[in-house]
Amino acid sequence: MSYPSFDIIRKKFCLLSKRQFLLVFLLLSCIFYPLMGVIATPTLEEGKKLLQEEKPKEAKVVLEQVVKAEPKNHEANYLLGFIYALEGDYDKCIKYAKKAVELEGSNSEYHLWLGRCYSVKAMNSSKIKAPFTAKKGKSEFEKAVELDSANLEARFALFQYHLWASGIAGGDKKKAKELAGIIYKMDRFRGAQAWAAFWEDERELDKTETYLREAAELDTSSTFRARYSLGYFFQNNKKYDEAVVVYEEILKKNPKEMGALYQICKTYFLAKDSLEKAEACFKRYLEEEPTKNSPSWAAAHWRLGMVYDLQGKKDLALIELKKAVELEPDNKEFKKTLQEVQKKK
Repeated sequence: MSYPSFDIIRKKFCLLSKRQFLLVFLLLSCIFYPLMGVIATPTLEEGKKLLQEEKPKEAKVVLEQVVKAEPKNHEANYLLGFIYALEGDYDKCIKYAKKAVELEGSNSEYHLWLGRCYSVKAMNSSKIKAPFTAKKGKSEFEKAVELDSANLEARFALFQYHLWASGIAGGDKKKAKELAGIIYKMDRFRGAQAWAAFWEDERELDKTETYLREAAELDTSSTFRARYSLGYFFQNNKKYDEAVVVYEEILKKNPKEMGALYQICKTYFLAKDSLEKAEACFKRYLEEEPTKNSPSWAAAHWRLGMVYDLQGKKDLALIELKKAVELEPDNKEFKKTLQEVQKKK
């Protein structure tokens, strides 16, 4: 089927009287305007799909349009709150999560997320405002548990609150210990993580290690989150050989897990007596594009620069540190290290 050219259409419109033109315009509007609405208006499912594909920026654009078209869409508001939390905009995180709670007050997950928004906002508030904002988070965690006693993550969030919040903000170590026991009965994996956090806070390092090892053994995720936690624990407590073993085990399970390779390099650097291994390791890391959630090339150049600095190779150190700053010019830590090494020159 052939279509008339634009010139032909333009000429025919020019021959219409004013009244005829208006009639044609109204007819076309009746046909195309509803269709434009159907085509242009994004849906909640589109936004959710983009989030699942880990495209939060694109999802935000879609979900903002959904909320504009449907202000009472509680799920769209909830998801927007999640995206703003990822972006570090905790005021908007609270705004949208709060709206979701107002629209669907019986949803435990919405209260949990609003509590998280308040908690992170408190961490970034002044000492005067922080306790008041934090208490709002605590109330939301409690409400989430009240609405759904099986909501494991809500209990874990409440446990963390009592463990780390000050007494002024309503934190209570005794309640944290009680919650750790409840969580452990509900789910051994999350319970082991809770007990590890509790005993580390108490500086009971043997007990901490026991529960971290248990969590690592129970961790079936592809992210190896619990195994990384065990490795970090060993790093922080200068058990470098044990840390390397943990990260090597991750690499055996997934040779493409670049984050584990980076941590091996970092551990050699922290040990100070394995700088040649650290140098070779970071060079190897820089041979491949970092995988998702792995430290950037800039971070590797920064660490390699510090390795060279400890080895007394100042020229090589400056090359690597300048490369790190070039790749991530807004990173204050990279700039600080570069300035410190430049002063030694």
